[in-house]
Amino acid sequence: MAILRTIATRLAHTKYGREAVESKADLGLFGKPPSFQFVLGLILLGLSYVIGWPGVVATGIAATYLKNPLIFVIGAPVIYGFSYLVWGVSMILMGRDNIKYVRALTRYGVRIFIEKFVSLPHCENRPSSCSSGSPSRRSNDREYPPSP
Repeated sequence: MAILRTIATRLAHTKYGREAVESKADLGLFGKPPSFQFVLGLILLGLSYVIGWPGVVATGIAATYLKNPLIFVIGAPVIYGFSYLVWGVSMILMGRDNIKYVRALTRYGVRIFIEKFVSLPHCENRPSSCSSGSPSRRSNDREYPPSP
């Protein structure tokens, strides 16, 4: 717990951590449905992982079973390259929406992490809005540590 508190304290002193807490970052972005293009990009992303390494393993098994190593030597890079191409297309389809969703999720996670492990000065007046993550612990039980 001391390590997590130290990490949270250092994170709370960064610009990103302060902005996440001060803006009360939430998951409101996930309330509206994503675009069809974004969903298609997610499906292709998952498909790229299903094609990649399992495809390489399948060419290895086929090469061993058929006693023809060229199947693996040629097939494995082709299948892996194809999966990489599918991954690239998925990233293009998801575009900036991908960044927007990841940013919202990360800011929310940072805010929750900081509020759980660090008692922030603005929480002393409003403990209900700055939950420490545990109902048995008040938010002002710990002092706000000085900046390292």
